[in-house]
Amino acid sequence: MEVVSSGAASLEIPGYQILKKINQGGMSTVYLATQRSMGRQVALKVMSPVLNADPIFSERFQREANIVGQLSHPNIVAIHDIGRYRSLNYIAMDYLPGGSVADALTKGAIEPLDALHIARQIAMALDHASNKGYVHRDLKPENILFREDGSAILTDFGVARAVARTTRMTNTGMVVGTPHYMSPEQARGAAVDGRADLYSLGVVFYEMLTSAVPYQAEEAVAIAIKHLTDPIPRLPARHTLYQGLIDRFLAKDPEQRFQRGLDVVDAIDQLLAALDGKSPAPSTKMNNTSVRVSSLLRALVLTLYGTLSDRIAAAWARFRDKPVHQQNPRAEQQTIMRIRQVVEQAAPIKPRSKMFFGLLAVSFTLAWVLFSLFSNKFQWQTESGLVNEAVDITSQILLPENGAPQAGQATAELPGLSSDLLPGSLVVQEPAPSQTGPVLRNTPVAAAITEATPSAAAPQPETAETGNIANVEEPITTAAINSTDADQAPQEPEVASPPPTYALKVSPTPGDARIRIMNIVPRYTPGISLEPGRYDVEVSKPGFSTVRRWVEIDSANVNLAVQLERKYFAGKSFQSPLKDGGRGPEMVVISPGAFTMGNNTRPFTSPEHKITIRRPYAIGAHEVTFNDYDRYAKASGRSLPSDQGWGRGTRPLINVSWVDAQRYAKWLSEQSGQKYRLASEAEWEFAARADTDTPFWWGDGSPRGKANCRRGCASEFNSLFAAKSAPVGNYKANQFGLYDTAGNVGEWVQDCFLGDFTNHRSDARPVQLKNCDLRVVRGGSMREPLRNISSDYRTGLNERAHSKEVGFRLVMEL
Repeated sequence: MEVVSSGAASLEIPGYQILKKINQGGMSTVYLATQRSMGRQVALKVMSPVLNADPIFSERFQREANIVGQLSHPNIVAIHDIGRYRSLNYIAMDYLPGGSVADALTKGAIEPLDALHIARQIAMALDHASNKGYVHRDLKPENILFREDGSAILTDFGVARAVARTTRMTNTGMVVGTPHYMSPEQARGAAVDGRADLYSLGVVFYEMLTSAVPYQAEEAVAIAIKHLTDPIPRLPARHTLYQGLIDRFLAKDPEQRFQRGLDVVDAIDQLLAALDGKSPAPSTKMNNTSVRVSSLLRALVLTLYGTLSDRIAAAWARFRDKPVHQQNPRAEQQTIMRIRQVVEQAAPIKPRSKMFFGLLAVSFTLAWVLFSLFSNKFQWQTESGLVNEAVDITSQILLPENGAPQAGQATAELPGLSSDLLPGSLVVQEPAPSQTGPVLRNTPVAAAITEATPSAAAPQPETAETGNIANVEEPITTAAINSTDADQAPQEPEVASPPPTYALKVSPTPGDARIRIMNIVPRYTPGISLEPGRYDVEVSKPGFSTVRRWVEIDSANVNLAVQLERKYFAGKSFQSPLKDGGRGPEMVVISPGAFTMGNNTRPFTSPEHKITIRRPYAIGAHEVTFNDYDRYAKASGRSLPSDQGWGRGTRPLINVSWVDAQRYAKWLSEQSGQKYRLASEAEWEFAARADTDTPFWWGDGSPRGKANCRRGCASEFNSLFAAKSAPVGNYKANQFGLYDTAGNVGEWVQDCFLGDFTNHRSDARPVQLKNCDLRVVRGGSMREPLRNISSDYRTGLNERAHSKEVGFRLVMEL
């Protein structure tokens, strides 16, 4: 079997120049490379040669390339090449230098608007994949990367599955995915479709808003049960605006979730439009057949107008005891035909006055409600100006002024208003300037009506009964509204002046701290203009204590200076308060760094290798004491471990198993609200070495007064025939402020015990194997000789074993 070094220098693939290693996982390693034929940078994903013998892993790797090759979408990573060279399977794909969502979350929660845009882009990618028949099945923050322009890209289709097909890789009841992001149907091992990916996207969206996954537990099975049974989590109060999205994302029943990615896009677009104060954008669905509300309202207005005009004409005719005036029957027919074109069927109206007035009242009420609801949401578009003209005419007729008409006035039959109201059908004559009477506002519609008026000298028809000229009504004039009296010139309506605004500038220290105003939607910008009021200002930065205060803006600009205090700085010592009133073990903050782990002169500690610790952490200043553990044992009802007659109190805890240490860490986490755990081997050795490269933190000097061991330490707690532990802190601390990292008692750490560091990793994560019984013990004990208490010394012990030489110290994640 060919073994390929993990270093980029020893890797050669024809057609590519390997630049550096970007990432490494269990199945493959990703390198930054230059594709020589195209001269472009690509991410070269190379499958581990040792997995080539496993057909399942080989098929999964090959299938990822085949699937992504079929998915061409701006938010899905693109494949440029796939091949095999000697024992190396490789895929060349887009190089995405912007990091991942997981990387962004290491700095804290993501801004809600940014989270919405990321979720929107990934939803479009999932919709495209679903339309092609594929389900991703492993959507998580690590698989969402960013281009240089900040656009989100979906990657890693290694466990994706075709919905309509089966392969040797997917068995009935097989659970695939990451527990924290699995849908309930995935956790059950049931069949899944694109809605399972949308559930996972909802989990990622929740985590982007809160920097925590919605369901948390120690074991994968417990996490899966929470996904199946626990209620949908509630967002913090400041994010309640997005709870509706979370409820639909994380519905247990797939039928109650978003059904496809475009549903998510529509919901996010509507929310973004609401935040911007705009009308929602049109639906992205292709089958949208909603009726335009403007058309419905136009039909309603025209129907009401026709009915109203007919009723007025009929009432006037009955009042005059005359038949309805029919001066222009053709125009009336045209009006009716126009109304019928909009409303295909008009319900017949019975000639009963009570029903008429009841229908009239209901119609006007309905029209007013519809108009009030939709007038601010739609831009009314009318055809041929029918609605606008009808509304203008009915709203612009004024009541007659007091005074009788003078002789010789030109007149027009009022009954003609019922059928001839539209342009071209109303007969209106121009009155003399001295006449008074009802007037029409000087509008384009009124001008059109005036131009259509026949001459005032036209003879009036005689009645059949008297032969006299028919009685006429007061004329409708086109006199201007504006008075000719200069003293009565109309005053323009007063426009309320906008409220004054003042600038708010926040000057934080350190200068790159994030500033947010929590009770308004607009993002903070230096010197933002705000109306008078109270504003909730938050200033935060990872590693510093968050400052949040209310700022009152009254009548002047406000300059606010905020000094953030480091929450955890290197060397800081603290104790977490507990719910029962006590305090946890003393912890010391350790800064990130790099060191050489192991010792080539020992069989269990070789080969030496470089470890980089990228995040700060806090580790116990000394081992957990009997005082610390006895509080837990009494609270949980567990038996107290034996102290071998050496004394309890501040002596280091002994006679506890690795399993007991895990239980104590879990209890302490629940009591303090912090995340406590056992240290990994790398974290422990980095802290024990304290920036030294010698076997002991004190270098080559004398160990006297620095450690408690059997031979070579000159310890007062050891004699020729007996050895016992010393109280914690009895000896000098190392340069990081940690006590007893050499000797006194050995210490459990998180890792499974392997015979050497051949299969080492370059980060601080612990080594975890299935069915692991042996756990690593570091630091040596009071019964070990000096050479066995060095910083690199390690041994293995069954995780359920109890020893009078072994205790533990904890790490708290920051």
